[in-house]
Amino acid sequence: MICEYRLMSLITLPLLLLVCKVGSEFRIVNAVLPPLTGNTGNPYNRRDPSSVACNKAYSRYCLGREYRQKLDCATDGGLPCYEVYALRAVTRALRLPSMPYISREYCNDGKSEDSITVGCNCTEKNGTVCHITRISTSSIDLSGGRIHENVSHLTYLKTLDLSYNHLHCTIPESLGNLKSLVTLNLHNNFLNGSIPSSFQGLSSLKTLSLRNNKLSGPIPKELGSLSNLVTMRLEENELYGHLPPELGKLSKLERLDLSSNNLTGNLPRTYDKLTSLEIFGVAGNSLNGQIPEFISKWTNLRELYLIGNDFEGHLPLEIFNMSKLDMLWVSDLRNPGFSFPEHANMTNIENLILRNCNIIGPVPEYIANWIWNYILEARDKYCQGKSKYYSLFINCGGGQTSFEGNQYDEDINETKFYESPGGKWAYSCSGDFLSASADSSDYLKNMTCGVSEQSLHETARLCPTSLTYYGFCLHKGNYTVKLHFAEIVYTKDEDYSSSGKRIFDVYIQGEKKLENFNIKDEAGWPNKLHTREFVTHVDENPLVIHFFWAGKGSIYNTPQLNGPLVSAISVTPNFTIPEGNKLSTSKIVGIAVGSAFAPILLLAFLWKMGWLGNKELQEVHIKVRKKSFTLQQIIDGTRDFSSKMEIGRGRFGIVYKAEMPDQTKLAVKKISPESTQDKLKDELQGEIFFNVKSLEHENLIQLFDGYSKKDLHLLIYEYMENGSLDQALFEPKSRIELNWEVRFNICLGLAKALKYLHEENVRKIIHRNIKASNILLDENYTAKLTDFGLASFDNEDDPFKTIKAGGARAYFAPEYARGQAITDKADVYSFGVVTLEIFSGRSCTENKSEAQKYLLDDACIFQARGKIDQLVDKKLANYDRKLVPKILNLAIMCINPTADLRPTMSEVVSVLSGGTLEQISKVHTSSENFSGYYL
Repeated sequence: MICEYRLMSLITLPLLLLVCKVGSEFRIVNAVLPPLTGNTGNPYNRRDPSSVACNKAYSRYCLGREYRQKLDCATDGGLPCYEVYALRAVTRALRLPSMPYISREYCNDGKSEDSITVGCNCTEKNGTVCHITRISTSSIDLSGGRIHENVSHLTYLKTLDLSYNHLHCTIPESLGNLKSLVTLNLHNNFLNGSIPSSFQGLSSLKTLSLRNNKLSGPIPKELGSLSNLVTMRLEENELYGHLPPELGKLSKLERLDLSSNNLTGNLPRTYDKLTSLEIFGVAGNSLNGQIPEFISKWTNLRELYLIGNDFEGHLPLEIFNMSKLDMLWVSDLRNPGFSFPEHANMTNIENLILRNCNIIGPVPEYIANWIWNYILEARDKYCQGKSKYYSLFINCGGGQTSFEGNQYDEDINETKFYESPGGKWAYSCSGDFLSASADSSDYLKNMTCGVSEQSLHETARLCPTSLTYYGFCLHKGNYTVKLHFAEIVYTKDEDYSSSGKRIFDVYIQGEKKLENFNIKDEAGWPNKLHTREFVTHVDENPLVIHFFWAGKGSIYNTPQLNGPLVSAISVTPNFTIPEGNKLSTSKIVGIAVGSAFAPILLLAFLWKMGWLGNKELQEVHIKVRKKSFTLQQIIDGTRDFSSKMEIGRGRFGIVYKAEMPDQTKLAVKKISPESTQDKLKDELQGEIFFNVKSLEHENLIQLFDGYSKKDLHLLIYEYMENGSLDQALFEPKSRIELNWEVRFNICLGLAKALKYLHEENVRKIIHRNIKASNILLDENYTAKLTDFGLASFDNEDDPFKTIKAGGARAYFAPEYARGQAITDKADVYSFGVVTLEIFSGRSCTENKSEAQKYLLDDACIFQARGKIDQLVDKKLANYDRKLVPKILNLAIMCINPTADLRPTMSEVVSVLSGGTLEQISKVHTSSENFSGYYL
């Protein structure tokens, strides 16, 4: 039977018919109405020209050769026809640079496309029918591309990642039909229109990221029905209106970021129920009212961003007792006066901004436990109670130069804090750029093209959040401060930086001089010079010039170098200089430093972030797929190996999570110095490390790189969102639920990984440490094998290897204890043990007498009695009752005490992919008479 799709019109609506030829007749087998998205989503709605323009690709596609291509739709296997056609429509609408050929065998071809990653699940009907579960095409310039409405036909889709692609048009309403969708990443595009209210249908959604687009309108109250949502990121759009009270229903929400929009009104009282929040951001809006006291109920909160709003009243004192809080940003809090509480327990604080909050009263003694007042120390060290200078000239970001008869000091240091030679001036810089490739060199910028007075204005210094210049030892009196600006970063159309908005505030001596200052708007266009002059007074305290990002403007626009920027600073006296103190070249100086308490507090906290960086750490780059990070950025991402970022411990060291500036997450194993001898040192520096680094398989954890020097030894891996298998299976408080499908895919993925190591890799590798804790799960619960600390090549000269230390003995094959040759069959044995754990939900090392025999003994006893299904985890209410016995019997074959009688991993994969046990029992002696476990 040959079938084809044909398009016809039903009154005014398109109708897609599946027509099949049966004998000599043509029959309509099925009729599909392409998804409509209301008046604005209907591609044939002539009353909406913008909709027609955005949907031209749809009509061209429907009438194109794809729908006329004949397929054998009666064949029971591969992708269903409707998913084939839907995927073709989606890829064409995206305008991929290299278009994949999509057929019903697409999932079985094993092809990998540079421009798109498509994941499939092929467990239905014994592995013969596949469904698309993942589409990812991140960080590709797909200018003019859009999201096709027919993505809604991919009803098994769990992950849709189209971020960083410059996509246009609106988000289709039909996306709300994807009830299986878990992750939706559409950030860093040019999507416009409103957020579809149909998103309430995304009942499985855990991650929603729409940040850095051009979305407008109010936040739909329907988002409050997404009961499984863990992360919602809508920052840096053009959303307006009040915050929906319905979001308070999202009890599982851990991150809510609505910063850099045009939101108004109060923080709804219903938000007091968001007790799972770890990160909350509303910076850069126009919210008003009081900061609610219920924030203190968010006991898991780590980061709180409230700057750049119109809040009033006092900052709730209970916030100062939030022990997990490490970032607190508040500014422009209108009140008659705010005092610190007498006692506080904010012991984890690392970054505190209390800008323009009208702080009064004494500074509590506990503040001394948090900060060290560097600025006042510098003033006392260099000035020694005496004023020395009458002027200050700094060429920010550039070398020493002469301009308009004045000598400007060099300012080319790349650290976060710097004191000029002789202590004339200093600067401080805080925050992290969100660019994946940004490093300390990006604090300095140079642009010669288009700037006429290049001797002074071709350079600039910029910082992500706060840039403060301090002038020391100036004589008492009034001064004119002249600030020189030129936008030399957001300039080029080809990198879309022309759409970037650099907005910041300027304070001089604690007084706000410029608010929401945009260099490009004030100057008229990029690269054009713009200056501002202000009169200020200096007494005994230093001069403070503070450029501060208050949460508004661009954060994620390419090249993602947001924050305040200045090209040059000059400070000249407005009074007559006494005779004998006339300015000369040797006396022209400049330095500026804080006087008001708030900037001092800000600076002191930011010092704790580690401005004294190792130069080599800033120069060493680690490649992470298409991105690059400095080693210093990675270390900063672990918060200097903070215990709060620890995610695991092993025999060789501790594993930390690293959160990079662009939200990329990494896993960093810090090897303890005493462990870097002999075997482990070889892992870091020898042949094994480089071979493991070159391994590429979807079920192997990716090792990006390593670093080993002096007392710092690091391995940088991809980060796995859902932790390890043993945590998911055995921890009582685990939030992860492993259903039948997930467990089967974990087992199959582990088998494929071992098959690759044993048989498909150029250097055949024996892992030798297979256990549940070394199997990690990503955001889609894909299993990835890690920890090659005991791995070896099976063609080494001495095959007789024993393990004197390390590893979990319960997973080890009997040949380890017998001193026999260790072959790849040792990994097969460990695989069998793990498989029994996966489907029984029990650990082979559970805390009982003779624990190491317990699970394996039960498996063999149940098999001998013909009751193998009694081993199945009681939590598995729904599972394949025909397939599970086959898998458990396969696992028992794998734990045969005789290595030669165990199957190979290719045979294991064959059985899990639809083969039978009889196929491998012809080669290996039957395991039916095997009962018991011996070590």
